[in-house]
Amino acid sequence: MLENKQPPNPTQTLPVTAKPTFQQELKGAIAATLQGLINVIGPLLLFVSLLGPQAQAAGFWATLVTATLVHLVALALRGQSAVLPSARTASLVAYIGLVLQLALASKTQPGLDQGLSLQQLSVGLATGSLMFLLASGLVMLTGALKLGNVFKMIPTPVTAGISTGIALVLVALAVRKVSGGNWWPTLTAVVMLLTYLLWPALMKKVRGFRVIPPIIVAPLLGAMVAWWVEPTAVPSVSIAGLTSSGPWQWLPIQLWPLVADQDLIKLASVGLPGAITLALVMILETFTAAAIMETRFGVRINANRELLVLGGANLVSALAGGVPSTGSPVRSVSSWLDGGRGFVASLLTLLLSGAIVLVLSAWLLVLPAGVVAGLFLVQAVIMVDPAFLRRLKSMLRARQWRISGTQDLGFWITLAISLVTFFGNLVWACGIGVALSCLAVLRRVSANLTARWAYLDQYRSRRVRSSGEINNLARTFHRVGVLRLTGHLFFGNSARLMQLVDDLHPDTTCVVIDVSQVHDVDPSGVEAVSWLIRALIERSLKVVVTGVKRTQAAHLQFRLQAADGVQHRADLDRGLEACEDLVLMNSTVMTGGLMSQAIAQNSLLQDLAEDEITAVLRLGEAREFAQGAVLFRKDTPADGIWLLESGVVSILTGEGDNAIRLATFGPGQFVGEMGFIDGKNRSATAWTDSPVKALLLDTNAIAELLANESEVALKITRNIARELSHRVRLSTALMADKAADSSSVWARQSLANHSQL
Repeated sequence: MLENKQPPNPTQTLPVTAKPTFQQELKGAIAATLQGLINVIGPLLLFVSLLGPQAQAAGFWATLVTATLVHLVALALRGQSAVLPSARTASLVAYIGLVLQLALASKTQPGLDQGLSLQQLSVGLATGSLMFLLASGLVMLTGALKLGNVFKMIPTPVTAGISTGIALVLVALAVRKVSGGNWWPTLTAVVMLLTYLLWPALMKKVRGFRVIPPIIVAPLLGAMVAWWVEPTAVPSVSIAGLTSSGPWQWLPIQLWPLVADQDLIKLASVGLPGAITLALVMILETFTAAAIMETRFGVRINANRELLVLGGANLVSALAGGVPSTGSPVRSVSSWLDGGRGFVASLLTLLLSGAIVLVLSAWLLVLPAGVVAGLFLVQAVIMVDPAFLRRLKSMLRARQWRISGTQDLGFWITLAISLVTFFGNLVWACGIGVALSCLAVLRRVSANLTARWAYLDQYRSRRVRSSGEINNLARTFHRVGVLRLTGHLFFGNSARLMQLVDDLHPDTTCVVIDVSQVHDVDPSGVEAVSWLIRALIERSLKVVVTGVKRTQAAHLQFRLQAADGVQHRADLDRGLEACEDLVLMNSTVMTGGLMSQAIAQNSLLQDLAEDEITAVLRLGEAREFAQGAVLFRKDTPADGIWLLESGVVSILTGEGDNAIRLATFGPGQFVGEMGFIDGKNRSATAWTDSPVKALLLDTNAIAELLANESEVALKITRNIARELSHRVRLSTALMADKAADSSSVWARQSLANHSQL
């Protein structure tokens, strides 16, 4: 029943790889048992609250079976021992609600008092166990078909909505418990709620209070208040008395013959939707616990195997008269934080939980109404999704009902599911939740999975351009369209691909289609891409396809390599460069070429006096390179620093067509400085994109500067540090100013790219 989203404060724990001692396993088991106490006793409380006092014995038997036998079966099936199972509220309410619906739909006489008659209860439990069997089988089938990762993709707003809706149901049950003329039960429930909310603050201030968690303190204090204001005799109900009619009478196999006399079609129409809903809720609850253990502690969990174990354990629960048992976050996290790691802690938790059921069950049946109501209120607070609650508070405080982005969408989905759960039922809530989530995902898929056209205001090559070229491309950025295809291309988005032709800007003359991030395609996806390329060519557009050799989709790779009328480039950077060159070549505006800059004005020599510059240049060696030459190659010893006078040099990683350009440098800049800083081999290759004139300050010259001109060497070192800092700052500013004026972004981006080195 417990859905604690705020487990106890973390304590010092062992690393994941360390083998815990028995004392640590025992400590983890005790923590899991105490923190998950209401999980353990939840079936008995809700059986009596929802099905009536005649369900006491059945509730006790279901509680005992779920706390012991089901947990034991999960261990025997070798499930993830770090994920401890328990009867969680959502699946428990779904199951008891299904039993109640089936009991009311049966052809039996209703009870005279509040609640069901014994005959109705028996038929409801018999039919409910059959639906529970079906739900468990569906869970196992999901794991056998290896659909676990698919169900893990169900958005969190669905789970949050179901939890929040169940919290509202618990509040309603609490109100019903304390309704009446006497106000003492209400006082007890309020005291328990306040204790649970305030106790964590006291735990931080008073060291001794940290021993007992609030989930234990609240019911103890509530019981003391209730028995003080309304003295009640010590309960005389014993386990023997509780099961005097024989526990075996609640085994489903003993109850199934009662179903034969019922209207099976009517019961099936009521039960089948509930069984499917129960299966979905069980899966969601288990994956919630698994996700917490994976993300918080790095525990590796096989989703499909967990479904097989979950389904198998609950098949036994359905046959033995138990209730749904799923992964419990609070028990799992509490055990892990206190040292419990594996089978031993899980087995000890099972034994302690069974002992608690045997000891406390008789007492639980005579709990004052205020204590039971308080337990429901505490549980409701725990189950409400924290993110949903924060969003609701901010909306009420700011009186703003809409914000942009997925946070707003998730909030409204959670709210809708919560209200449907409370005013309708879980069947409707799960159906609506999954439908809304699918619509939201499809909306995102249609807009983002195949991407949209982007232009040169968002992308550009790493090639250094003159200021005239930069300004020209900034003014005509719509001339180059960029389409980056990602993920899977399949029948679900092939139609969207074919619509992209009409979305292209009318001024576009060249397009780049990058497929390097496409993971998989089906035949309709291949045909859609081929159709898109043909349609673009028919519009007299130049089409450049990039990343063909890097895509994982072999069929798409084969089709694109054989396509006519397209140019191929190794990566997006080179494709952008080709289209930029085309735009500049066809431009009527004089762009001017890359101008040379005197070596004396190189940024490496900034702040040096004239005589110091002369001394440095005297140590250097002037060189010239043709286009396509190599200044230095990756993994070779650093030969010095190159000061560029004219031409363009690209820094490449990789070889040939697979080489990736990290950055380009032009006149007035320097390359190769990292060898001067760390003395290690070159980390990349420097390639000339055009004829280049440069001055090399080799290692001997640098050593001479360090020995004889220490002040000059210090200034050069300061210039290198200033340049590297400048590149990092520009890279950060570029990300922040992405939506700013395109010309200013372009003017800075040539240096920003250099920070990647």
